[in-house]
Amino acid sequence: MRVEAMSRRLPPMTDDDLEKLVRKAVRDELNDAGLRLDDANHQFEAREDFRFLRKIRLSFDGASRKVGATVLVAIVSGLLWLLWQGFKIISPNS
Repeated sequence: MRVEAMSRRLPPMTDDDLEKLVRKAVRDELNDAGLRLDDANHQFEAREDFRFLRKIRLSFDGASRKVGATVLVAIVSGLLWLLWQGFKIISPNS
């Protein structure tokens, strides 16, 4: 039975038919995922939602870079302070 279904030939399709089929399949899957694109207003809202998510991601990336730089500066400063304290203890002029 499975072999029969796989060996059936599909009718010839034009590029337009194939494009319509793919568009419908993608829209159905996006609709199942909760993203409605059947109306221009829904498409606009979806674009705005993705823009908002991009802004959040970029803000988060910027904040994490700043926190990472701050932590790195603190570690380097601590090491330099520790080396300076060790130098002051070893040096006979202090």
